[in-house]
Amino acid sequence: MKKLVLFLSISFGIFGQEDSLSQKSLQLSAYAEGYYLLDPADKLAHERDPFFYNHGRANQLDLNLGILGVSWTKGPLSAQISGMIGTYARRNLANEPSFWKNVYELNVSYRLHPEWSIMAGVFPSHIGFESAKNSQNWTLSRSLVAEYSPYYESGLSLYFKPNTAWTFGLLGLRGWQHIHEFRPALGTQIQFISSKSWTWNSSGFIGNEGNGLRLFHDFYLVIPLSNKIKTVLISDLGYQNEFWHGEALMVQAQLGGHWKLTSRWEQFSDPDAISMAQGTYMQSASLGADYKLFPKMLLRSEWKIYHSSTGVSNLHSPEYIFGVVLGK
Repeated sequence: MKKLVLFLSISFGIFGQEDSLSQKSLQLSAYAEGYYLLDPADKLAHERDPFFYNHGRANQLDLNLGILGVSWTKGPLSAQISGMIGTYARRNLANEPSFWKNVYELNVSYRLHPEWSIMAGVFPSHIGFESAKNSQNWTLSRSLVAEYSPYYESGLSLYFKPNTAWTFGLLGLRGWQHIHEFRPALGTQIQFISSKSWTWNSSGFIGNEGNGLRLFHDFYLVIPLSNKIKTVLISDLGYQNEFWHGEALMVQAQLGGHWKLTSRWEQFSDPDAISMAQGTYMQSASLGADYKLFPKMLLRSEWKIYHSSTGVSNLHSPEYIFGVVLGK
């Protein structure tokens, strides 16, 4: 807990410096997600099932993701390096060598033309609606389709953006969420954002993950139902000797200037354990409330229930999560 308090203190200090550095080529940044996951079925602090890659401990104040980073820009050339700690780093990068376990980003990018850009290194995944950073997600907990698709990638990406609506990406990757291990793979992305904020995204992956060719497609559609209510439909489909798939539906409502409510229903089916460590069919539903206390401080809470056909160990329903997010 002392480490968490120290990190949050450092974060506030760096946030205060960010504006003064915004006009310079060198910028410092900090980000932190603290959380408390309440498991009413077990009052003791305990490690959750490895099934989850975020919020890994219950009944204990902990840090899910903390990032300290530096970015440098000069003309069309830019570089980013950032390190991380927390539950996300321990679990999601468990198979990486020790040096890479705490690397969030390490990349260099170059703008070839106003419409073309290229990047090499370690960077956030091109797959999925949700990010490793909770500040960019609609819900406090990550959905199952997010947990079982890449959060990060390494390799080379080439993006073409002919106008404000369309984006096209082609990626040469070191595999399905790998940094050290080399399993050549290809990624694609097509995204369209309309003038009325409709978003259509199609992301693909093809590569050999050691047990046959893996084909994967992620699709999501963001629909603004009104000025204050929007919804997103997510569908993932993968094949590697057998099929697996996941679906999610989220609805978010803006209540005044500070409050947001978000509900989510989802299901995930992977009976042959292609993507999951253990084969299962799971359904989940959640309801969350967010309050923006300051421009860079978000208080979050979520109630969540599960139903699993295989009875994942150490999984109790319902559960309650409370979090604070500092930064963007």
